[in-house]
Amino acid sequence: MNQGQDLTGTGSALGANGSTGTNLSVSDTERKKAVKRQKYNRENELKWIHACTRLQADNVKKSTKYKKLVRHGVPTSVRGRVWLFLAKADLYRQPGLFEQLCKRGPLPIHEVIERDIHRCYPDHVHFRNGMGGTGQQDLHAVLKAYAHYKPSVGYCQGMGRLVGMMLMQMPVEDAFWLLVATIEGYMQDYYTPSLRQLRIDAQVFERLLRDQDPPLAEHLEKNDVIPLMYMTQWFMTLYTMSLPWASVLRVWDVFYYDGVKALFRVGLAILQLCREHLLNKCPTSSELLAYILHIPLENLAPKPLLEAALQIKLRKQSVQKLIAVTAESMDAAAAGTGSGAKTTSTSTSISASTSTSTSAASKGRRRSVFSANGATTMNSKIDDSQDISAGTSAPTSSASSAMGSTSFSPLGVFKTRKRAGTIHK
Repeated sequence: MNQGQDLTGTGSALGANGSTGTNLSVSDTERKKAVKRQKYNRENELKWIHACTRLQADNVKKSTKYKKLVRHGVPTSVRGRVWLFLAKADLYRQPGLFEQLCKRGPLPIHEVIERDIHRCYPDHVHFRNGMGGTGQQDLHAVLKAYAHYKPSVGYCQGMGRLVGMMLMQMPVEDAFWLLVATIEGYMQDYYTPSLRQLRIDAQVFERLLRDQDPPLAEHLEKNDVIPLMYMTQWFMTLYTMSLPWASVLRVWDVFYYDGVKALFRVGLAILQLCREHLLNKCPTSSELLAYILHIPLENLAPKPLLEAALQIKLRKQSVQKLIAVTAESMDAAAAGTGSGAKTTSTSTSISASTSTSTSAASKGRRRSVFSANGATTMNSKIDDSQDISAGTSAPTSSASSAMGSTSFSPLGVFKTRKRAGTIHK
């Protein structure tokens, strides 16, 4: 049969690959698009390499050109390098120190780290037992080294999620210094025994939600669903437990460029994307919380999520000022209560069982009230399937033993979320 023979009488002809001329043109269009994307990505790679080798991070963060680049996503090939650059990890890096920390003797907190390692990214080939990857070994090394590096923090459940993500993008020592730069430069006081910064940011988030969407804020408040119940999981793990993989990477790109403002924007965007469902189909607190903690991943794809987040107008200076004012108010309230004779205005209820079903979420709720120093007590059942264990308090640090019953474990109630179709390779 001749390749140009007309088979249908309509003028459709088979090409050399057996497809019609129409299909061939479509395929050709896709090929051109792929070539264009490849060229665009290569140009972006070169721009980021130039930034990392020739420019200062602070200047790049002021650049409109690089802001546009980061919002379109950092190329995979240079993503780890760009994160290190934007976080200014080299300011913290001390040659030879990581190796020295790895050689130091065991600390009591290392037993807790050992128990938590297998819960970090169990669906990722690099961290899965029996797959030949060094993920668990590297994760263990970084967390143990950090416990020596910063004894006042030691280890907090949730840090493993950060380190695991970093290890997917860079060598083990680079991951250690990025962890140091992230906590010191972006998340100070998030992992201390009192979780001070997290509590401050929860109040700020509540204020921002009230300003951005009063009806939704009122609906959540009326049902006693406060930000600390859900944003603990979001902020302390940098959304690694709540978003599909592609979205997590894009959020981290923006986070290292814009700072903590990005966390607020993304959180507000998540609520915006599921607003109608929350207002119309979640009339009770248990239904609200169950849905917010288990939003279908297909509803949080990177394009709509980032578009919604970046449309939310938040100025960095305004967020910083709001955080500072909230911190001052919280500290003044704590000082006014002395040793805890009365509770502060930050008294809140925390769900201690928001695992899988609405009924379980409703049945398992317990009240826990912040004391003057900002800590709480909480009892929750230990579940080996939890990614962030309830078996030890979070944060679990060398200082936490001195806290006694004032340790607070908001993360202990969250189970690992199985990511359908995201077995990372």
